[in-house]
Amino acid sequence: MKPKFLEDVEIPVGYYEKPNPHVNAPSCHVNLLEMSRYAKRNGKKLVELTREEVKMFSI
Repeated sequence: MKPKFLEDVEIPVGYYEKPNPHVNAPSCHVNLLEMSRYAKRNGKKLVELTREEVKMFSI
């Protein structure tokens, strides 16, 4: 399922690949903890958040 906030964006190669736990993960530039709390409070899944909602948690 493509996240709502990436609807009009071309997905980079490897986006859906399983992450390698033996290398440092790249920064996603958002506060995932607070964004997931926001989604839970609003009865949404992370993939249902809009681009504007995700921008609220930019680092």
